Amino acid sequence: MTIFKYIILFYSFTLSVNIQAQKQADTIYNVEDMTEDFKYLHKHLLLNHPGIYKYTSKENWENIYQNTLKKINVPLQNVKYRLILREYLANIKCGHTQVIPSNKSLKIFNKRKHFSVPFKVAFLNNKIIVTENESNDSNLVKGTEIKSINGNNALAIIDSIHLIQNADAGLSSMKSFYGASQFQTYYMAFFGEDSVYHLKTITINGDTQTFNIKTKVALKNKVKTPKIKYDLFNQKLASFRICKGDTQTAVLKIKGFQLQNATKLYNMAFEQIAEQQIKYLIIDLRGNGGGSIIQASELISYISKDTFSYGFARGKQGLTYNSPFAQKAMYYVSRKMLDLFGNRKTYNNNYNYTFGYDKKSLKKEKHFDGAIFCIVDNGSFSAASFVAAYAKHKAKAVLIGQETAGTESGCYAVNTPFMELPYTKNFVRIPQYQFKHILPIEDKNRGVIPDIETVINFQTIISGKDVEMDLIWKSILENQK
Repeated sequence: MTIFKYIILFYSFTLSVNIQAQKQADTIYNVEDMTEDFKYLHKHLLLNHPGIYKYTSKENWENIYQNTLKKINVPLQNVKYRLILREYLANIKCGHTQVIPSNKSLKIFNKRKHFSVPFKVAFLNNKIIVTENESNDSNLVKGTEIKSINGNNALAIIDSIHLIQNADAGLSSMKSFYGASQFQTYYMAFFGEDSVYHLKTITINGDTQTFNIKTKVALKNKVKTPKIKYDLFNQKLASFRICKGDTQTAVLKIKGFQLQNATKLYNMAFEQIAEQQIKYLIIDLRGNGGGSIIQASELISYISKDTFSYGFARGKQGLTYNSPFAQKAMYYVSRKMLDLFGNRKTYNNNYNYTFGYDKKSLKKEKHFDGAIFCIVDNGSFSAASFVAAYAKHKAKAVLIGQETAGTESGCYAVNTPFMELPYTKNFVRIPQYQFKHILPIEDKNRGVIPDIETVINFQTIISGKDVEMDLIWKSILENQK
């Protein structure tokens, strides 16, 4: 057989495999398997989640459990089953507790082409507002209000997403922010994929408009992104700059506390701040979903005007459920490390750990003692809300923006091993520790509230103005007069 014939056979086989993959639908599970998985989840969730009864009583959990069981009464595609689990888990009111698809479902999903929803949105006052048009139709402009999509009412869509979106203390602000940021995925999960979307809208001028909009292209889930070279002060999740001119201001923007060389970044940034006698520091935490508490607390050590501490608490039992080996190993390593270095004490039938930064731990030579502005929004979560709380109460920073997604008193996180459900093989991410912000504040089940609250509306979306930065620059310039 010639080389040419081998090539033809190879491509024919590849094409056949791809066609079959396109036709393959999501896995469908029977009622018995889904029911057994859900019973397993409920049993071990009650045993393991440290905040299971903070917002929902034992009696209510039994009602939620029974009502959820009734919904598992017919065979379901995995995506529909996961929606039921998400609604159930949302009752914990913990932003770190999540459902993750099985490896099999992910493989099926990644092999198929997908008709992505061709626009991005924000949820503002129970309205869906377009923030970015990814189609070829110029009728859909930024700031347009969507009243319905393919006959699905906008408010009903938002309510469906809010119902399954996990959020600390059930904060509607977090539900709206993260629900909108994942809108394309959520919409497809609830209503399926379409190559054409029929929209009823209200334009920025108040006119009613109805039209069809097509997806720009049938996209595969895997998209290659161009490689970008980053440096210490301009990396994927962080940037630092000192503003030229007479403002004497430094700006540190952190999108997530999974930084490359965080210690070196802070050290060099605050070294430059000290050398150039910077008077004002802006810390931008908007859209920061959290990350390493060590990186977060290290940042606080450069700006806190006083000593500070934070704590963890966990139950005495180990994991009672099946978890992937790497996840389980990480959990037990973290337990051992906390037992060795965490100043462990036992009360309320829990192990409690405290970590403190005394005066020797604060960065004396490079400590910043000037005026601090900290920008937050409804996406500032987990370690970012920790920094916001300590910046406000310990560094005396002026907070500007919107209420954080993470609660001011702490959250449930730190180590979050996956529970593997025995039949559907989906995963559930369950935090094993309560993370406590040790601050002289009352736990009001709210996020960190800014000193100066700003409002995001369709005018700010249309203009593209940075309202928070504009307010800060105005304050700095007025202070220098």
